[in-house]
Amino acid sequence: MSSASHNAYRNMVANAPEQFTFVESEFMAPNIVQATPHVPLSLDESIKRHIRDLQPFISRYYNHAHILLNNPKVRKFRTGDCDLVHSGQSLLQTNLPYVVDFEHATVFCGYNQYGLRRPGFVRALEHILLDKKLKKLLAWSDAAGKSLTNFIENKDVAEKVETFYPVMAPARGVRRTSTSFNFLFIGNRFYEKGGYESLLAFEKLADKYDCHFTAIGDIPQEVYARFGKNRKITLSQRVPYQKIIELYSNSDVLVFPTHYDTYGFVIPEALSFGLPVISVDSFSTPELVRHERTGLLLKTYFSAYADDFGYAPTTQREFLKTLIKVCRKPPQWYVTLLSEAMERFLNDSSFKDECSRNAIIETTEGKFSPKRSREQLKRIYEEALCD
Repeated sequence: MSSASHNAYRNMVANAPEQFTFVESEFMAPNIVQATPHVPLSLDESIKRHIRDLQPFISRYYNHAHILLNNPKVRKFRTGDCDLVHSGQSLLQTNLPYVVDFEHATVFCGYNQYGLRRPGFVRALEHILLDKKLKKLLAWSDAAGKSLTNFIENKDVAEKVETFYPVMAPARGVRRTSTSFNFLFIGNRFYEKGGYESLLAFEKLADKYDCHFTAIGDIPQEVYARFGKNRKITLSQRVPYQKIIELYSNSDVLVFPTHYDTYGFVIPEALSFGLPVISVDSFSTPELVRHERTGLLLKTYFSAYADDFGYAPTTQREFLKTLIKVCRKPPQWYVTLLSEAMERFLNDSSFKDECSRNAIIETTEGKFSPKRSREQLKRIYEEALCD
């Protein structure tokens, strides 16, 4: 790993396949749960902080330069202490066989879609992907796999691609204390992930039922001003994970109509607590939520993804600017559709309970379960070592 720890990797490390052990390296964060910046310890803390603040600004131009030079980023990693490398979203120049996982093909060009539309860059990326040391390209979803193979049209590259859903360990909830029906939203980038339209939808039915809506995330001040006085709505910024566990345990449905995510990790997390999910038919979400089995999928009014599974906007900056503008004014027909989906769970307890049972199965026996992850990774690693 080269970036801050993500639940996908924390859970993977905690569920290592039989006969394999994950070990940390200089390439990874010193602590698998809490990454530290890659800055020399001798520097003053204030200098480190300034460097961290500048990183997003510098990174944009750094990624742009790599694309203009038709030079995909490749990290050097050499060691004699391991047999195999599992790289988190980074291509390597290494002396060992390795596999790399990815949430979307644009991770290989700084999330800038225009890189995949430059013939020179695509040819250079294809050459790297054909490296014999690279044994597998582990797509977080079928959609992620298509986001690569739709641009890199090479059968040998396509044969390396395999869908590997990040593992979600079964939940350890706490005793429920709430007696009302509770909807939950969790996510930063509040507008882009559908938080605003979720609150508008809840308003349409709140007075008719004994229900509550809790939203957790980087909620803008204007949202507090608009909804903060509603006694049936709780708005909070980031909270400790133990509090998140309490919220999951006391909620009935996760509402997460995201326009932004390549892989909404909060979805399988909610499923692990038995929460059905209301979301949209965008990119990988139909793979995470089975319509009318583990939740409900709505036709979205705006998707950040094109028909070829690439990002619709050209650059990451344009992408976020467009999202915020569009998601501040969701169409009324969509808000009504979202409200009706929420009301269905309020009125149909048998449907809600069936979705809840199916949700738990997904993380105990199904595609997100530790058993599936361990067996799949064991096979992938053994094949990589024997190839």
